[in-house]
Amino acid sequence: MLLFSAFLVALVVTMALIPLLVRVAERWSIVDIPDERKIHTGAIPRVGGIAMVLGVILPILMWLPVDAILMGVLLALGVLLFFGAWDDSRDLDYRLKFLGQFAAVFLVVFVGDVKFAIFPLAGLDPVSDFLSIPVTILFLVGTTNAVNLSDGLDGLAAGISLLSLCGIALLAYLGDGQSIVLICFAVAGAIFGFLRYNTYPARVFMGDTGSQFLGFMLGVLSIVLTQKSNTALNPAAPLFLVGLPIIDTVFVMAKRLSEGRSPFSPDKNHIHHRIMAHGMAHYETVAIIYLTQIGFVISAILLRYQSDLMVLACYLVLSGALLCALLFAKERQWTAQHSRFSNYMGRLTNSVRVRRFSIKAIQCGVALYLVIGCAVCAEVPSDLRISALFLFVLLLARLIWADRLRFFPLRLLVFPTIAFAVYLMHSDARTLNIIPLELRTGLLVALLFLMLFAVRYSKIDSFQTTPTDLLVIAVAGGVGILYERQIVDVALIPVMVGIVILFYAAELVMKQMKSRWNCFTVGMMAVLTLLSARLIV
Repeated sequence: MLLFSAFLVALVVTMALIPLLVRVAERWSIVDIPDERKIHTGAIPRVGGIAMVLGVILPILMWLPVDAILMGVLLALGVLLFFGAWDDSRDLDYRLKFLGQFAAVFLVVFVGDVKFAIFPLAGLDPVSDFLSIPVTILFLVGTTNAVNLSDGLDGLAAGISLLSLCGIALLAYLGDGQSIVLICFAVAGAIFGFLRYNTYPARVFMGDTGSQFLGFMLGVLSIVLTQKSNTALNPAAPLFLVGLPIIDTVFVMAKRLSEGRSPFSPDKNHIHHRIMAHGMAHYETVAIIYLTQIGFVISAILLRYQSDLMVLACYLVLSGALLCALLFAKERQWTAQHSRFSNYMGRLTNSVRVRRFSIKAIQCGVALYLVIGCAVCAEVPSDLRISALFLFVLLLARLIWADRLRFFPLRLLVFPTIAFAVYLMHSDARTLNIIPLELRTGLLVALLFLMLFAVRYSKIDSFQTTPTDLLVIAVAGGVGILYERQIVDVALIPVMVGIVILFYAAELVMKQMKSRWNCFTVGMMAVLTLLSARLIV
């Protein structure tokens, strides 16, 4: 429950802060103006990163003891937040950017004692600080810039980082690194909160604040994981865990140097630029990069205890294969014929009768499913009761004063309600006896079929598949694969599947709602009433 709470707090804080920051972005000049290298065509606020950093710091302070490592990380995040916001507002010279990055890295290295002690191919004895500290600084500055440079399409840097965090969290969980897992969940919550505003077409960018923050956290967490939390892991694992951004940065900078240009000069040679140049649509490019990053993260998990030579060889082979594929496609001038695929995935045909029936059935079905499940629960944890009461008050206010509180997204209240209910339904003994797993599975399958009908016959712009959907599906599928390999607990599987299906059902319903009071919203109010009423009993 603690991990879920960290995720939820970071998500809520991030989603709540972004609309507020958007309102002052133009006044503070924190907007992204398009130029010849950029994909978007209008000025977009660059405030997502500020909200993400603040959203992650809060759960860390709430639930983790501040030791030397955490103190170094928090001080470094303060420096990155300052320089990042300054850069997003004024477009700093690259030397000032490096000053902020080196200052943050120095804090985490010298205050937090975060450094590479065990090197690949160097045995098990720690190397001298004269070697380990410079390599650590170079790695952390490199990962910070790598993710920053990969932030070229809507949802790209955030999605890549989320996939890396999943790998780090899993390896930390297997090595009993609970603090790392909690930080990963907090950062993941902030990313999901940001992606609600950033999935193509984006309304908000994370800016340099967000991309540097994500790159820095991936580098720090991967070092702490392999050097302190679970030293049995291969020390080269961070190469796979950070994955594609490292390859992209090395490739782009090498090409610039080979052309006699500065390695920091702007161009359109990044991997996402090259893929789009072959005719891929925006979301298709992001999806391809997500799948590539998934391959690197899976490799990190599967090769975690292999020899140094094996891990480095596999990394070089995968990296070489990726670059050769890009060069081969350019040499052959390969162009994707994707218009039919894009139209099929992005915009689906319309049938009013089927759509109305399926949407109404989903509205009532989701509400009834959750209300019955919560009604038969024997016990509700005290922290969940308090959270449910807080959500009840906010949801009631949102429904009554919808026009005044429109800046506060309804999904921000509905999604935690669903997660609370599903968690209880799969953890409460009495509920498991009254509503057996087979019956719940059957109901979810029926709901899934209704959703397929609703999507198939939805209006053109009412429900659209995006790369964020691929992230959710990948995470859910990854949990299933890990269960098959007996890496995660069986109890986690129905919880994850139930939450994913109900989240998409709720998203579909909310996009189709014509009035704020209906069986779905009333059902959510009933769920929160049943959960919070235990405070009085």
